[in-house]
Amino acid sequence: MEQEQPSVKDNGISKKEKYVFHTLERNKNNNQLIKSIALVVLGTVIYCFGVVWILQLGGFFSGGVTGASQLIVGLIEKFGGPKSIRGYLGVFVGLINLPLLIIGYRGVSKHFVILTIISIVLQTVLISIIANLSVSPFIYLLSDGGKVGDGIIDIFTNKGLSFAYNETNLLAEEAFRQNMQPGTRLLLAIIGGLVTGYGSALCLKGGGSTGGIDIISNYLVMKKRVPFTKYQFLVDMTIICASALISVENVLYTIIRLIVSMKVLQALYQAYQTTRLEIITDKSKELKEAFLEHFYHSMTIYDAVGGYTNQSKKVIEIYCMNFETPEYMALINSIDPKAFVITTKVKMIRGNYAQRSII
Repeated sequence: MEQEQPSVKDNGISKKEKYVFHTLERNKNNNQLIKSIALVVLGTVIYCFGVVWILQLGGFFSGGVTGASQLIVGLIEKFGGPKSIRGYLGVFVGLINLPLLIIGYRGVSKHFVILTIISIVLQTVLISIIANLSVSPFIYLLSDGGKVGDGIIDIFTNKGLSFAYNETNLLAEEAFRQNMQPGTRLLLAIIGGLVTGYGSALCLKGGGSTGGIDIISNYLVMKKRVPFTKYQFLVDMTIICASALISVENVLYTIIRLIVSMKVLQALYQAYQTTRLEIITDKSKELKEAFLEHFYHSMTIYDAVGGYTNQSKKVIEIYCMNFETPEYMALINSIDPKAFVITTKVKMIRGNYAQRSII
């Protein structure tokens, strides 16, 4: 079964159809770029607030480069460093990411690296701003020393919800850390995993990443077809276990955070999963020419007979990336709206099959 051929042009497509296809392609690329930047920015903002307001408050470690940076900051504090070192977390994140970007540029794509740089720069700035200019609102919302946290209405009615980085709130945050109950810490681990996992997934869906191990994971997906979360989980577990140097108890809660985060990523990020398309059509020639014109993948075509009508048809079988499926469907609909299309998720594929990045 042949599945990979170089893109070719065929005179079977009219000039008008080619013009329409190229116009749609340009508009799609522009819209995709805008959507990608928006997703990366939104995902990074959510991720940063999750790291500072939830993970750091609970004393948990993130994964990858952010987790390594937290480990460095924690060890400096552990051995007598100033508390103000927490404000430099974003700087460590930016510095450690620099060499990994070279791998992303060479192994994934230029667009991927550009979007990842946007995320890393935003992380470096946002994490520093959030850590130095605010305290976590969860010190007022969750249980403190066995007491039940206030609701939003009670907080605004009685004292107001203040995120300001002042002495009163800093003392309240430190008291919250000291008096935190196991149930509260577990809740923070679950919420932190959900929030940071969701933020990372948005960045990945946009065609970028939050940097660090995400870069390596995307490289392995593109070049080795290794499941995205496999090596990411192993590296994160290594960093988390190393954090036992600071606190063994936090390691156990952080493992819960990691599992939740990985589950969110697996559920939301399936862009590079392989999909099998079966297209039963009367216009196989036109579809074949259009597919070869616009996509990386070739196809297998074979005969079929309708069980009810006894009419001869063609079946086109294609293996593509999950994020390419909407593009195929739109092209099929424009040429043969009556085509019968079946999509199936593929667990593994081997052979002459090339992948491209989401953007």
